[in-house]
Amino acid sequence: MLRKTHTSWARKVLAQVLVIGICCGFLCGCKKDVVDPGGGGSGEGEWQGGPVTLTVATCNVLKPSGRRAEMSMDQSVVRKALAQSIAETKADIIGFNELDETFISGAKYSLPTACSAIKDFAWKIEWPNDIHESGPVSYSYANGFAYNKAKLTLEESGYVWLSKEENAWYVKPESAYLKAGSPERTCLWARMTHKESKKEFWLFVTHLPTKDQGGAENMARVLNSFVAHKASGAVAILTGDMNSAPGSVAYRYLTSYWKDGNASATWGTLSGSSTKYYYTVDVFTKDRTDRRIDHIMTRGCKASGYHPVVVTYPYGGNAWCPSDHLPVAATITIE
Repeated sequence: MLRKTHTSWARKVLAQVLVIGICCGFLCGCKKDVVDPGGGGSGEGEWQGGPVTLTVATCNVLKPSGRRAEMSMDQSVVRKALAQSIAETKADIIGFNELDETFISGAKYSLPTACSAIKDFAWKIEWPNDIHESGPVSYSYANGFAYNKAKLTLEESGYVWLSKEENAWYVKPESAYLKAGSPERTCLWARMTHKESKKEFWLFVTHLPTKDQGGAENMARVLNSFVAHKASGAVAILTGDMNSAPGSVAYRYLTSYWKDGNASATWGTLSGSSTKYYYTVDVFTKDRTDRRIDHIMTRGCKASGYHPVVVTYPYGGNAWCPSDHLPVAATITIE
């Protein structure tokens, strides 16, 4: 009887050990499928793996000094339409072109103020562009960006001037003034992290010269070289008014390094011309790929859902856009 009792007790202990072992093994097995974002805690909000999706947009806001009276930023209807067009991109990241000192925080046409309804936006729009002989630089014709600070962390950022003729870029305005050529064009860069997944990527924002100004082809090559130097092998997103439609030489240089966010798009993005800004969508943008000069391009990630955002306001019996470019948005997937 004594031996039987001991055997029975041993069997019970063994059964309990097996149950505990199975439970531990199950929990450990589940843990392998969870990407730990760091910081420990209860595990709530941990990233469950899989791709990250972000909405990225680009918008040439048309600097106030370049506007006709019909598009004057002094009109509240124009300011509201511009803010609405930015909001309707639903962007997590948006690159801007043609900023100047009137658009920065606290200024006359402050974009952060006009777009205050967009929650969790952090604005990085105070960057130099034009260089003067005396040395100081100004915000005129500058690039910038804004991002969703609830989703993304800005790790670092900066800018360079792209050379119009040489295979070079410049950090110091003195060097850029002497060597970069006119018109001055910068490329902004930012290294960002998606907060939940900890996935890192780079953002680049630029604005290339027009055909009449010249230099877009060389600057496109310099841009590619700079990105390869700064973020070699990393996931990268490029936005901006490239003044380069599909088929142009500059576009071919860009797409030798980048993937066009939508090479088969049938919509243009330039909404008017220097002599006639008001438009109907069908005349100025629909089926006008020769006007698609605002681009979202990628490396190491995928773009889908490319589309222009059309917001108009009434003036003189016509529908006008708040800029001479349509904002463009796309979904970016980072594996």
